[in-house]
Amino acid sequence: MYRYSEKFLLILIGLILYYFLQLLFDGVLPHAHLIIFSITMFILLFCYDSVLALFKKYVIRDYFLNISEAEKSLEVLNDNLNRSVRYHEITKLISETFDTVLKNIPYAYYILENNRFYLTHYKNVDAHSEILLTNLKSENFKSFSRETFVFRDLTKLDFDETTLNLFINGGLVSVFPFWGHEQIFALLFTDESKIKFIKDDSTLKLFRKIQKKAGLILENSALFIDLEKKNYETAKIIEVSQKILSSLDTKNILDFILDSLQKIIQFDAASIFLLEENGKILLNTSSIGYKNALGDKLYLKVGEGACGWVVQTKQVDVLDDVRNAEHYYGLRPETHSQISIPLIFDTKVLGVICVESNQIAYFTDNLVEVLKLFAHLAAIAIHNAQHFEVMLAKQALEHELVNASAVQQRLLVQQFPKMPNLSLTAENIASKIVSGDIYDFIKLDDKTLGIAIGDVSGKGAPAALMMTLIMAGLRSQHKISSSVKHIVYQLNNLLYDSISRNKFASFFYAQVNMHSNTLIYSNAGHNPPILIKADGTVNTLVTGGIVLGYIQNFIYEQDEIEFKTGDMLAAYTDGVTETLNNNEEEFGETRLIDLLLEHRDKNVEEIQKKIIQSLKEFSNNINPVDDITLIICKHE
Repeated sequence: MYRYSEKFLLILIGLILYYFLQLLFDGVLPHAHLIIFSITMFILLFCYDSVLALFKKYVIRDYFLNISEAEKSLEVLNDNLNRSVRYHEITKLISETFDTVLKNIPYAYYILENNRFYLTHYKNVDAHSEILLTNLKSENFKSFSRETFVFRDLTKLDFDETTLNLFINGGLVSVFPFWGHEQIFALLFTDESKIKFIKDDSTLKLFRKIQKKAGLILENSALFIDLEKKNYETAKIIEVSQKILSSLDTKNILDFILDSLQKIIQFDAASIFLLEENGKILLNTSSIGYKNALGDKLYLKVGEGACGWVVQTKQVDVLDDVRNAEHYYGLRPETHSQISIPLIFDTKVLGVICVESNQIAYFTDNLVEVLKLFAHLAAIAIHNAQHFEVMLAKQALEHELVNASAVQQRLLVQQFPKMPNLSLTAENIASKIVSGDIYDFIKLDDKTLGIAIGDVSGKGAPAALMMTLIMAGLRSQHKISSSVKHIVYQLNNLLYDSISRNKFASFFYAQVNMHSNTLIYSNAGHNPPILIKADGTVNTLVTGGIVLGYIQNFIYEQDEIEFKTGDMLAAYTDGVTETLNNNEEEFGETRLIDLLLEHRDKNVEEIQKKIIQSLKEFSNNINPVDDITLIICKHE
């Protein structure tokens, strides 16, 4: 089939040939018009390709070369997307293709991370323009529908006037959204009117196919990047912990902490200030990324600048744009955002770690958590070096940092989310030093809470590592998926691809919506959680599928049930019901249900204590042979 552009050429060439032959034969042969028409059609049918090639070559050569080059590049990209699985490989392929098909056209390509779109690649945009420092909130693009191919009116987006003018003045007046599973995952800003290949039907169709495919593939591959990053962060934490134990040289340790931190976060500059004994002066002890030595000798008064401010408040201070900050002491003109974190040990402020970035609003919630953990390590290092009793300090650090259970506990929820009319509590008791059980609470919005519990096969360190993988996968996946069964589906494939075939995990995930008073869940081979209704009715939640990591691409089911005032959910691992007494009898599900019914009018903390106490009495306080995890959730 001919493309629309070639149909136009067919008509044009036919008219030219008809006119030429009419001049040649008119008045010489009978029925000249019929003969001329027949000759014209003969030429078009049997010599069309040759005539078209000559026409393109000498008449509109540049136009068709541009279309042809764009189409070939997009076809290669489309084929490569089907074979690529690595996130950085995919982003590189997309960027290289844009460089080819958007030649001499300004464009900027953004990818979603933690509810913000960050600039990934750009071309033909002023390298000094502040547009390259701008990251965009995902809320700005909620008005886009899945049918949106290109958005042409930036004034309708929720941009402030400064950001809007930056894009328009940079020639970026059109937006192509790249959708993931349930939200936009990438954005291409450019000027649609300058893109020639969009006017060609087949090339346009190919581009739209890539537009729909690329977002989904990027979203899937981003999950594995999150897991790799989490594993790398954990390795660095352990490395820093070991360094702290092996050295008492404060400067040496703090330099090592900054160096390790930069490999994870890729900031532009950072300093660690120590508070002098008088408690009034901060002295810069370690720094990285400053062009001169001034920063290494810098003194700050308590209360001066962001660092001095956090010493007084003991609070983390995040400056998305230092130009708008009331308390900021600038050392680098390139800095646009900054975070200052107090170094606290046993409620005492020992100093401040200050990290700077050349990008606006660079420090996301995830980065803040990583920085807080490194700040905790720095505080311990300082405390260790400042105290004479080295052996006692080493023992404390060994228990807190090197022991795998300490790292593991940091991955579990430290503070339960606050939800209106919803009470939560959880207990995890490891049978060994580390636990193979997992639980998590994820606040999805002001009215919705994600609840997870799981139990991996085996015990000890291998089980704990597998638990860590599930935890990281869950926290990464919930950012890009809202369907309960889809999250469980992705976690199943993650474990299948990442662990040996004889390993698996039971898992239960639910989302409680306090607005609709509903609970949506999917049970992947886990002990069925118990739902006690306000009237005393007992339900067990079994809908879902098999354990995680057993069969690839298994399709899980989900169920939606009412969760109203007075209802209570109890989720647990088999360490609860399989606790043994001296006669080797199991505690069992029936005893657990009876306890829940008997004490359901009490608050969740009291209910939990009653159950744990009953387990200890039943087992005669013998150490548990399996990990015990219990979650109580009550609609008040």
